[in-house]
Amino acid sequence: MLTALRTALLATVLSVCLACSSVSSGGAGRECGDEPAGFGHRSIDVDGVGLHYVMGGQGPPVVLLHGFPETWWTWRQVMPLLARTHTVIAPDLRGIGCSSLAPEGYDAQTLAQDVHGLVAALGLRQVALVGHDTGGWVAYAYARQYREEVSHVVLSGAALPGFGLEQRLDFRRPGQGLPHLVFFAQPDLAELLIAGREREYFDRFITSEVMRRSGAVDVYARSYARPGRLSAGMGQYRSLYESAEDNRRGAGPPLAMPTLALAAVGETQLSADSLRQVASDVREIGVPDAGHYVQEERPVELVRALEEFLG
Repeated sequence: MLTALRTALLATVLSVCLACSSVSSGGAGRECGDEPAGFGHRSIDVDGVGLHYVMGGQGPPVVLLHGFPETWWTWRQVMPLLARTHTVIAPDLRGIGCSSLAPEGYDAQTLAQDVHGLVAALGLRQVALVGHDTGGWVAYAYARQYREEVSHVVLSGAALPGFGLEQRLDFRRPGQGLPHLVFFAQPDLAELLIAGREREYFDRFITSEVMRRSGAVDVYARSYARPGRLSAGMGQYRSLYESAEDNRRGAGPPLAMPTLALAAVGETQLSADSLRQVASDVREIGVPDAGHYVQEERPVELVRALEEFLG
């Protein structure tokens, strides 16, 4: 009887250990998103927060930062192309995807510190940052805090808190306002109205036929339907004014490294207007026939633009 109990206990412990190690061993599967060939799932503890990331390639390192309602998986088509010339790291931000939940710390400055902890643990001295949507908020917060450790900054479809984003909160301005910012910022409201209806909501929020056909809408809906994940995503919006104050207070002199506003043709101004307030070297590249999710809709063209910019 005692031997049987010991055997059962050992089997239970082994099964738990295997489950815990599945991310770092590359067996994350459907829950974290299938990695491109040549890449592997990994995880690391940064000041008590478990960060999941996918890494591969060789050459100068580039960190790809997802926005909402995305996970690292939004870069899946970009990563193998960029890995021909660069080491590519795509993390899930705190509380998103397969990174661990935390009760606080969803402001851009803290999220940037998470990513910097990951980069430092990998032994990388200088990285290029590419941030899409809210990932752009994190990219700038990283660059202004660790400017000597950043070679390039790319913002895609992002205005910066403290430097232009607040002007987009007025949804009465036709074509200019972003009413979802107001909605997401309200405590508990998004969870009340979206929880259990993630697929239906994301299908309307993500206005991209390419992403519907590719199944990306379903992938993100499943990811954010997991306990606590939607609240983590909303946490970035609920920390918007904190992020704006941090940015203004910590801006310092203009960023000296090359910066790029990268978006669909005719839509680079959103990022460029913010960058010109905080950086001295600002460039623009428009990607034809793309919408907000350039990395999903035109990955080849996006990589071509990144390679041109990163040199």
